[in-house]
Amino acid sequence: MAKKKMQKLDLNNFFIQNKQEEGFKVLQENDNEESENIASLPTNAQKLFVRKEKKGRGGKTVTVVEGYQGNPQTLEQLCKKVKQQCGVGGSVNQKTFIIQGDKADQVVKILIKAGYNAKKTTK
Repeated sequence: MAKKKMQKLDLNNFFIQNKQEEGFKVLQENDNEESENIASLPTNAQKLFVRKEKKGRGGKTVTVVEGYQGNPQTLEQLCKKVKQQCGVGGSVNQKTFIIQGDKADQVVKILIKAGYNAKKTTK
C-alpha cells in the first residue's frame, strides 16, 4: 500500500486574518496594560470584611472575604497565602474570595498581619 502524505496547515496567519471580526479579538502584547491601569488602593487603605456563611452551600460553612479593590492577580496571591496558612482550600470570585471552613478569626489575623484593614462582620 502506498502511504499518503498529510499536508500541514499553515495557521500562522489564521488569527491575524480574523482580527477584524467583531466577536473575536487577538490579544497583543500591549493589551495587558489595561488590567494594570486599574486603580488600586495601598494595603493599609483596603477595608476587607470577613464573615462566615452557610446558606446555600449544602450545610458546609465557609469564610467569605469581601471588599478588595485592586489588581486581580494580587487578590489571587492573597487568597493563596491565606489558604496556605489556614491549611484549607478556597477560590476567588471577582472581588471576593472564599476559604473553606469556619476560619474567620484566623483569616482576620492573617490579613491584619499582611497590612490590610480587616474586620469580622456578620453580614
